[in-house]
Amino acid sequence: MKNKKIQGVIFDFNGTLLWDTPFHNLAFDIFLNQKGLPPITDEDKKVMIHGKGNRDIMNTLFRNVLSEPDVVAYTLEKELIYQDLCKNDLHLAPGAEDFIEWLRANDIPYSIGSSVGKENVDFYYQHMNLGKWFHRDQVVYNDGSYRAKPYPDIFQAAAKKIGLKPSEALVFEDSFSGIKSAENFKAGKIIIVNSTNDDFSQFPYIQITDFNQVDKELFINLPL
Repeated sequence: MKNKKIQGVIFDFNGTLLWDTPFHNLAFDIFLNQKGLPPITDEDKKVMIHGKGNRDIMNTLFRNVLSEPDVVAYTLEKELIYQDLCKNDLHLAPGAEDFIEWLRANDIPYSIGSSVGKENVDFYYQHMNLGKWFHRDQVVYNDGSYRAKPYPDIFQAAAKKIGLKPSEALVFEDSFSGIKSAENFKAGKIIIVNSTNDDFSQFPYIQITDFNQVDKELFINLPL
């Protein structure tokens, strides 16, 4: 028997398992308007916001003039807007539930490595029953102790939780900064979840729009 090197999975969350990018974009539009800041295009959001932690986002938007209490307060303001927009439309990405059940059935470890903050992790466990698919201790989020993506820290922590070496991990990502984070993590395989019809042609990775498209032979021991 030949052992495949992929032994487990790390999912990004927002835009990957939960296709909520339009809600985040609209929440930022509302938040920026409330703060009297100029609007930014969705294209600029891909560079300035998507996949990044709220501390980095807020300091970028406010040109690094925020105190830590202001970062916390403004982050909560924006996330409450986002939560109000999406609370009635929370569900996993196409094919994701079946794929996770398949991972469970085959004893393949998996975790989440996300730039999301605790306020949204709590929200997802309360409003979308995230605990049905992920034990809380499987989720690594940006609690302020990790460098934000594109640094590899969050994926490193997620891999450690499930006993994986980077070369053994398949990472699912949807953002440019997240893909670069997976590269810096030196993931054994990267699959792009193209939930927003973006152009990822600069990256040499498979793209999917449904988790049923994942080749499960990546995980199966096949005869030589």
